[in-house]
Parts: sequence; C-alpha cells; structure tokens
Amino acid sequence: MAAAGEVAHRGRWHRRLDAVCADPDALRLVLHPVVDVAAGRVAGYEVLSRFTSDVPTEQWFRAARALGRDSDLDRVVVAGALRRLPHLPPGTFLTVNVSPTSLADERVVAELLAHDLTGVVLELTEHADCDPRQLLEPLRVLRDRGALVALDDVGTGHSGLLRMAVVRPEILKVDLQLVRDLHHDLVKRSLVQFLGECAGRLDAWIIAEGVETVDELDVLRGMGVPLVQGFLLARPGTEFTDLDAQARTLLHLPTATGSSRRPPGHARRTRDLARRTKTDRTVRDAVRSAREQGAPVVVVDGEDVPRVIVLPAQCPDGPPRVETVETTVAPETAVADAAARAVARSAAVRFDPLVCTDAAGRYVGVVGVEDLVLDLVAATGAHPAAPAGHPGWSMGA
Repeated sequence: MAAAGEVAHRGRWHRRLDAVCADPDALRLVLHPVVDVAAGRVAGYEVLSRFTSDVPTEQWFRAARALGRDSDLDRVVVAGALRRLPHLPPGTFLTVNVSPTSLADERVVAELLAHDLTGVVLELTEHADCDPRQLLEPLRVLRDRGALVALDDVGTGHSGLLRMAVVRPEILKVDLQLVRDLHHDLVKRSLVQFLGECAGRLDAWIIAEGVETVDELDVLRGMGVPLVQGFLLARPGTEFTDLDAQARTLLHLPTATGSSRRPPGHARRTRDLARRTKTDRTVRDAVRSAREQGAPVVVVDGEDVPRVIVLPAQCPDGPPRVETVETTVAPETAVADAAARAVARSAAVRFDPLVCTDAAGRYVGVVGVEDLVLDLVAATGAHPAAPAGHPGWSMGA
C-alpha cells in the first residue's frame, strides 16, 4: 500500500507540473524590492513565484526536484519573469532564480538567450549541489548576453567558498539566518563582515536578505552593507513599486510623494549623509570596538573633538587601521565640495570616511566617500543600470 500511495502521490505532482507548464497563468509572479540603503532607492526587484493552489511555493519546487523536473518549473518562471523586463524601471535590475541543474537544460538557456539580459541577475538557488565548474560555460554565454550572476543564501547550504571562487559572482546574498538578530550576535556580525570582505575582493555587491527589524537594518548600515531586502522596507507586490513613506522614514529620507530625484538647484549638505558611529576615549578601546563591530570608530577627547578614526581591517585577522583625523568637514558643506575635499587627500587615505564636525569642532558623524558619489549621481537622476563594479563593502557607511 505504501508503494502504491507513493506512486499516486508522484502521479498527482506530475499532473500539477504538467498543468503549470501548459498554462503559465497558474503561476503568479511577484516582485520583491532590493533597497540601496546608501542612495535611498529601490535598486532592483527579485521575481518570486506564487501558485494559485493552496500548496506552498516551496513544496512545488521540492516536488519538482524530487521528480527531476525542476528545470521544467524554472523555465516557466524564467519566461514569465523576462516578460516583465520591458517594464523594468530605469536604473534597476531584475533578479530571476534558477537552479544550477537548470543551466544544464538547453530549453532554459535558450529561453534566457532569447532576450537581451542587460539588467538581469541570475540568482543560483541553493537547493541542489553540483560541481561549480559545470556552471562556467553556460554562465559565460549568459554573461555575454549581459546577465549578472548572484549566489543565493551565502553562508549556508551549498554556496561555499569553492563555489564562490569558481563562479566569481557579481552579487552575494547573505542568508537570512545570518541576518536574523545579528545585533545580538557577535559571531553573526563577524561572518557578515567576512562575507563583505569576500565580496569586495570579488568586486561584487552584497545583499542582506530577510531584514525585518530596525535593529538589524541599523547594524547592517553601520557595517557598510549596501543592499538589503526584507519586509521591513518593502514587501513583494505585483507591480514595480518605489519605497513607501514608512521605508523612507526608516532610511531618513524625505517622505514627500513622487520622484526621489531632487529638484534642480537643490544641493544637499554633508549633514544629510553624516552617520554617527561609535566613539571611544582611547585608541586601544576604539581598536577593540572596530574589530568587534566591523565598523569605523572615532576617538574623541573630553570636549567631544575627534582626534583619531579607527577603520576595520580589510583582510581577515588583520589589524584595524588607525588614522589621525586631519581633514574634517562642516555639516553645512555642500556634498560636491565635500567630495572634492575627500579626493584631494593623499592616496593612502583618499577613500577613507570624512569626519564631520560642528562649528565648535565637536564630532557629528562620518561621511563615506561612496555615499558622496552616490548622492551626486542621485542628484542627476542617473543610476547605474545594474550593480556591476560597485564595491561590496563600504567603509564609509
């Protein structure tokens, strides 16, 4: 009886999958925004699958894998996602999930190659293990069409260091289990920092997924994670949406409706970008804090005047870097002027955060050079079409 029941169960799932393949409208696709926390905008959208039946989405994909039909399901999802591509807002990317096994299916690859893949991110899902070297040729062909590659759920499952080294992804997605409650967990913060350093060496972006609390968001921003995804800032929807008023408030952005592009002639000041970091009274304490938190720490004197900035190590197990604060900017300094002052520094410290002080010389916060550049770009309304080439780790955040 057990064997007969298993046959019947498999038969039901074959019929369900046949029905979805025959009628793609049985599959509903939603879009989950990815937020650039430095620029304060939606950077991209991940396509997620929802089925019209009451069966959970994960159960569909689990059954398809068990029956060796995951590529059938992926092909339907890919086709539906790419139909959205002409409507993708300018300056954003579209992420489509595909399993590594699907990249060996000529039908899936042909579906992808039928489109210009500029602005498309292929996210390799974690559900199946494979030799990463088998992915190189199909990924090369897809990259030639403009696609970028992301590794999903990095830090768990099959997305290990070997796959990262072989695939050389343009995006690393930090698994939500590492993000959950990381403000209470030094080990999780250290692992996220390590993955950020890996991303920087790959010239890749890093996305923290599953961000659901303000504490998680604040810690990730303080660590310099540039992109986040989660219910706190945006939920999946059927349309390409912008950030709502609540998300803008959490990101300390203007809450007025309409475009986030600033009107002509409006120049932001460094105070709009300054972020107050942890401070200490001694270099020794600051070095310890920078090592533990993976974020810049400023040493201030008894009058709250910044004297030294301690920057986290750029390589695992390396010592934090200690620099004397020689260049500061006032809160009223225009962003363009602050950027010019930053790049006028010596090469060794040119891309270190600027320290912002008030009229009395008291510490206000740090301003990342990357944030200055992104703000200047945002003022023109122009954004990169996809996150290629953006450093995965921002010391200035």
